[in-house]
Amino acid sequence: MSYGTNAPNGFQPVKKLDGSAWTGATNPYQITSTYATALFRGDPVTTLADGTLGVGVAGATCVGVFWGVKYTDSTGVVKFMNYWPGNPGGLTGSVVEALVIDDPNTVFSIQETNASGVAGTPLALADRGLNIDFLYTAGSTSTGSSAVSINNATEAATSTLNCKILQLDPTPGNAVGSFANWLVVLNNHLYKGGVTGL
Repeated sequence: MSYGTNAPNGFQPVKKLDGSAWTGATNPYQITSTYATALFRGDPVTTLADGTLGVGVAGATCVGVFWGVKYTDSTGVVKFMNYWPGNPGGLTGSVVEALVIDDPNTVFSIQETNASGVAGTPLALADRGLNIDFLYTAGSTSTGSSAVSINNATEAATSTLNCKILQLDPTPGNAVGSFANWLVVLNNHLYKGGVTGL
């Protein structure tokens, strides 16, 4: 994590809503082998009309956070990667299996930016309990890490916003201000439904 520096890396699981540890639990979802959009570790994801996985959209329902993928390439080699490169030329007829953190009670740490990916007006402690949308930015193909942040120009009580702000990430070195990290849960979640903010 990079606190106070503009370096978002998506949704990073830290614990469960009841305070217990996140144990690495994920569930498998299918990606269409020709799905052309890259998915990075820490990206919000959704289920598409055909039931397969796709990148999440700000203000829309998500199913969880992408955490890796297993697929067979066109030469028959099975690959385990922390990002989906987008239509990499998989083996015909093979299944692409994505791992997704889909428990709506998972708490994530995520950095804030504004809608342009710069500092904007930082969130305040008084914003706890409000909802907020994420800002999608494509991640890094060299590290496989997400570059998604939360958009500090969107916090409101609106139930359709993607995330609920729980508190400032208490990690030493993190503080209220530009590019702070916040603890959130996915609010507009397929398995929960959006809840109006406080």
